[in-house]
Amino acid sequence: MDVSKLITRQVFWNLVGKGFPVAQVVVYIIALVVIGLFFWSLSRSGFFTRFKMWRLATGTDVARLDKPWSRFWYAVADVFAHRKILREPYQGIFHFFIFWGFFILLIGTAIVALQSDIVEPIWHVWFWQGDFYLWYSVVTDIGGAIAIIGALMALARRYFFRPKWLDNRPEDIYILWFIVAVLVTGFLVEGLRMQATEVQPGNLMHPYVWYSPVGRLFAYMFAGMGIPAIKVTHKALWWTHMALAMLFIVYIAWSKLLHMFVTPVNIFLRNRTGQPHLKLIPPEAFETAETFGVHNVEEYSWKDLFDSEACMRCGRCVEVCPAFNTDKPLAPRDVIQDIREYLEKKAKFAIDPTSGQARIIPDEEYEGPALIGDTIEKDTIWACTTCMACVEACPAYIEQFPKLIDLRRYLVMMEADFPSEVQEVFKGMENNSNPWSIGAHTRADWAKGLDVPLMSEKGQAEYLFFVGCAGAFDDRNKKVATALVKLFNAAGLDYAILGTEEGCCGDSAKRIGNEYLYQALAQANIETFKAYNVKKIITMCPHGYNILKNEYSELGGDYEVYHYIQILNDLIKSGKIELKKPVEGLGTITYHDSCYIGRYNKVYDEPRDVIRSLNSGSLVEMKSNREKSLCCGAGGGRMWMEETLGTRINQKRTQEAIDAGAKTICTLCPFCLTMLSDGIKELEKDEEMQAFDISELVLKAAGIE
Repeated sequence: MDVSKLITRQVFWNLVGKGFPVAQVVVYIIALVVIGLFFWSLSRSGFFTRFKMWRLATGTDVARLDKPWSRFWYAVADVFAHRKILREPYQGIFHFFIFWGFFILLIGTAIVALQSDIVEPIWHVWFWQGDFYLWYSVVTDIGGAIAIIGALMALARRYFFRPKWLDNRPEDIYILWFIVAVLVTGFLVEGLRMQATEVQPGNLMHPYVWYSPVGRLFAYMFAGMGIPAIKVTHKALWWTHMALAMLFIVYIAWSKLLHMFVTPVNIFLRNRTGQPHLKLIPPEAFETAETFGVHNVEEYSWKDLFDSEACMRCGRCVEVCPAFNTDKPLAPRDVIQDIREYLEKKAKFAIDPTSGQARIIPDEEYEGPALIGDTIEKDTIWACTTCMACVEACPAYIEQFPKLIDLRRYLVMMEADFPSEVQEVFKGMENNSNPWSIGAHTRADWAKGLDVPLMSEKGQAEYLFFVGCAGAFDDRNKKVATALVKLFNAAGLDYAILGTEEGCCGDSAKRIGNEYLYQALAQANIETFKAYNVKKIITMCPHGYNILKNEYSELGGDYEVYHYIQILNDLIKSGKIELKKPVEGLGTITYHDSCYIGRYNKVYDEPRDVIRSLNSGSLVEMKSNREKSLCCGAGGGRMWMEETLGTRINQKRTQEAIDAGAKTICTLCPFCLTMLSDGIKELEKDEEMQAFDISELVLKAAGIE
């Protein structure tokens, strides 16, 4: 059966008119004009201006173009499968519908153009017929339908149940109604065509009319119209649909719809390690550089600036941000958007209007708004807990919070402008290698009487147990360190500690912005590790675990690093630690995923496996768990800063545990244990709830004294 030629003749000859060849030429001329207008719009929308500013970027970055084929296929899979977008079902589904609907229609249009403009004129072959045509009709109709459904779902979210974190600019509504208009006029045109042709009894296509299901439904709207009226209406709506489609293409360049081109590129350029990149200042730069950190936008890397182009303001980073959700002046989306807008503001000073060339403007010449203060407020910069929730949630693979750390570095190392309470923390790290400023000579006092082997006495061990500052100096967390060494001893683990030779890992210094202090602390530890030929390290603190595992390597320290929960889980499963009895009085247990062990390093199952092995109470999940876990509020150096704005993050997290019906909160991070214990007291739940480190419960279950 050859139905395709019949259809094309009926559509374009009978309905559009005998002048169709002329109309076809006009359409292609319009298409060329639209392409020209698209690029003109890009220049008028500021895209090319921002591009010139990206080229001024001087900041360092990780490799972004290595293993291009691996990057390419990852980006293809992520875009077409919507792997990150579908993590949020409602938003993910409507975007999935819109994307795939338009992609199907794009392929359908390309097939028509290929058939009519290339294959038939050149090779005189007509493939658009028979079963192929029928399936083509079904699939393209369904594609258009799901795109309309997706757009209507998005509109419903904008109009009827918009969350507080979702900003609502006029373009957001325009885009969605524009999509609906393009698709509906397309179906109206199809319905008119079908009413005049396939729907009519005796037409060769009449038996196959439901192979265009949506078009058939639209055709019912015109059942009472005569053929002459249908022809006139069809011609008018066909040109209306064409005009809307062409205008939509031009509008892409002006709107956030440009993300359909830019975001896949940003996914291709992602950091392949999965770790947000905090740029390393080369150690030699501390002797030669004139400035540190970022206070001019061109001090970012080109990728930092390109991130601002990929952001489509979806707000997922804001939705999960603990600072925003406790009324702090931080919305990660707005930081990225502010950088984008600032690029255009600074371009007025940096780009010569005559030559169009951009240059870096010395501070003494620049008279425009400042990046820090005028564009991004200091309270915004200091509100971040570096929990990585924004990076984890972002479907465009933007790295939001590292840009704030770059600003902190400038404030700390160039302006000495930081929260006053941090001054004592820095002094403590500088003088005694711990933020409490307790004498470094007492670092091993917690271990007295515990039969803890020292590396200096043992000489070498399979594992270095890196206790960390909290385990050595904080009274509550000394109990955790004690529990761990008792378990290690009982299991016969070959380990040792450094004692007074251990220093602060430097995590808080780095994330507060004092890169110089961090590197001094890290290099001191690395030299000590070298002296004992350290290969494997067990940490008690997720912050120490992350920085030793992922960031010391930049300074020459490559180690096999484990968090204690990984070791305990293996020891329990292998029978080297036997859990002899349930721990009484725990009730319902919930586990708090520390950001630095969870999102940063994807350790989610081991803690839950260990808790279940205790057989001491049912395990329930809080509303925010695993990769969506809510930060305790202590990361990014916030452990050492007063929380004076909004509500306290630790209280919000504790409330989630209360809402889950938990009586015991388990954690495996010294900071989290402190913050959640405080949250229980602050909410006056200390008679009903308790917080433990998991190691403490394992010690009790093992019956070890």
